[in-house]
Amino acid sequence: ADLAATVLTVKTDAYAEDKQDLMWDIATILNAELRELQAAGCKVIQIEEPAIHSSAAYGAPAAVLDFLVDLFNHTVEGLDDCELWIHTCWGNPGAQHCFDPQISYEPSVDIYLNRLKGDVWTIESKENSHSLLPAFAPYKGKLPKKVAVGMISHRRLQVETAEDVAADIRTALEYIDEDRLVLSSDCGFGRQGVPRPIAMYKAAALAQGANIVRGELGAEQTQVRAADPDLQVDVPARQAEPVGA
Repeated sequence: ADLAATVLTVKTDAYAEDKQDLMWDIATILNAELRELQAAGCKVIQIEEPAIHSSAAYGAPAAVLDFLVDLFNHTVEGLDDCELWIHTCWGNPGAQHCFDPQISYEPSVDIYLNRLKGDVWTIESKENSHSLLPAFAPYKGKLPKKVAVGMISHRRLQVETAEDVAADIRTALEYIDEDRLVLSSDCGFGRQGVPRPIAMYKAAALAQGANIVRGELGAEQTQVRAADPDLQVDVPARQAEPVGA
């Protein structure tokens, strides 16, 4: 038989009555692997958790959300010696066409901030014009987690300017304290054909925008090597000296 063309499927009736038992056992296995990563010295672990916000947005019963909360916390149990990020994606650019543009994290804000174990909660924000940020106003000065706010879009190929990013950071700071704000992209760039140079320029703009606001706050700025003309390889680093100069 041609093994390359053979599809092997493992079937069991053990979870025929309750799929939640299957999910719980898978979470147990993942937890053991994550603990091994922590023991090996991993300092930051990010877990993708889209089920809670998408379920809440579509009106899932409280019992379903309660189980998903317990399931996530079981998955990350014992991860106390690393920074734990909770990534809440709405999907890659193609998948996002399936959602109403008005779909929001708002029904699940309290869950992510107060009920899930973690240190940083990531939200997509640039693509919806930062419409969720006012929901953080009641938590100003008392956020239980840092919030990583998307400042650049992973759905558009146009590169944001540093000034655009700085303006969005100032908006975020109206609702989130500077020591609780993390700057991020809405999501990753790897799955829907964003060219690597464009992704790099977007990341550089994010860092440059952060520097603008750091300067306004009197904080230390960081070098953005990707924006240094002397280090660029795909465009002329400097204009040629005029003839006779």
